[in-house]
Amino acid sequence: MSQKFVEQLKEILGPNGWLEGEDTESYLTDMFGKQGETPLVARPDTTEQVSEVVKICAANNVAIIPQGGNTNVCRMAIPPENKSAVILSMARMNKIIDIDPECSTITAEAGCFVQSLQDYAREHNRLFSPDWGARGSAMIGGAVATNGGGQNVFRYGTTREQVLGMEVVLPDGQIWDGMRALRKDNSGYDLKQLFIGSEGTLGIITKLVFKLHPNQGQHCSLFGILTGMSELMNYLELAQKVGGDKLTAFELLPGLGVEKALNRYPALQRPLDQKSDWYVLVRFSDWENVEELVTTLFEQGFEAGILANAVMSQNLEQENNLWEIRDQMIPTQYFKSRLLKWDVSVPISKITHFLDSAENLVREHQQAAIIYVTGHVGDGNIHYTVIPEGEGDPGFDELCNRIYQDVDELVWSLGGSIAAEHGVGQLLKSRVRNQKSDVEYSMMQQLRHIFDPQGIMNPGKLIDS
Repeated sequence: MSQKFVEQLKEILGPNGWLEGEDTESYLTDMFGKQGETPLVARPDTTEQVSEVVKICAANNVAIIPQGGNTNVCRMAIPPENKSAVILSMARMNKIIDIDPECSTITAEAGCFVQSLQDYAREHNRLFSPDWGARGSAMIGGAVATNGGGQNVFRYGTTREQVLGMEVVLPDGQIWDGMRALRKDNSGYDLKQLFIGSEGTLGIITKLVFKLHPNQGQHCSLFGILTGMSELMNYLELAQKVGGDKLTAFELLPGLGVEKALNRYPALQRPLDQKSDWYVLVRFSDWENVEELVTTLFEQGFEAGILANAVMSQNLEQENNLWEIRDQMIPTQYFKSRLLKWDVSVPISKITHFLDSAENLVREHQQAAIIYVTGHVGDGNIHYTVIPEGEGDPGFDELCNRIYQDVDELVWSLGGSIAAEHGVGQLLKSRVRNQKSDVEYSMMQQLRHIFDPQGIMNPGKLIDS
């Protein structure tokens, strides 16, 4: 990367459009620490600037790392280890362009925060449904590039299902305008789907059109203890029967996580005096009051012998308290030793089988390991974390590898995936290869090569080039 190359980028981007030297440190650092190098962080504020940056990088065969809020947990948005690349930050492309309440659509640049779209849609009595704990720092371009999930997937689907149109800068700098707001279009290949979940390996998403939903302004939740984990599916079925399409979320929380959240954040209120290894958190939403429905779920849960104890939110403060506890089920806040992490999806009917079998496998390797689990039960997505003892001891790395291998193979045997909603990035790339048949993996490689024959777009992520 010559100085002439760097100066070309600076000229295109203008005095406020780039960073170098010590100012790039935060862009090279994610939750795992610093990695890689960059001669320049490009901070364009128009699609045309993105295009020109990509053209210069392509002409000089320089790798590009697209970066949104850099909240990803799979080392997706920073350069690979010991590699240098231009980081292309979308932070300045953060404008909400338009909202159309009649069509229930919102159009925005890729650098907008998820929460910004949520708030703006709510002002127009609409709901932007993607939602997770990092809503205030995650950008919508990254959410689409990873096909983010979160707490509302059970009712509204993943981020993929919210995208109607997009604009993308391709690896040669061409701009594809797919900014259509249509609910139906059978005029050919649905090209936008290729970029959703592609992790920036096929192009850089610059603008997006999303569908919106009627604002479900009334919420009521139940926080409960089951009489046994064998009742989990029975209670999900009951919640679906009682709530119908008003059932928005059905979450599984670990008792260990609840205790740690309450200890770390004193402002949080303990929902129940009784403690348990597991809790369920169920939410109904509608534009009319849903307290009566939650009361029915509460009463029928006890009548059926499914609930051992439970509490309902009685006001907005209690409702927010329950979901703030859920947002703080982040294992990296509470455990500083090595974490073995899975972002698993399995068929919903096999969740309890997975939990029992995975624990047996882990205990075969190490009885003392801590197992920490949270889950979006409604869509079969389980965040599974193992914290083994003995980090730094001889054989510890081999122990971790064996646990990874055994739990991965269990997931696949159940027809599941080890990459449900966080993406693949660098961390899961080699493991996901074993989830794919040779035919499937080859198709992915061919697709990547068609779009990016130079291999400059987010190298080292998702699949081997």
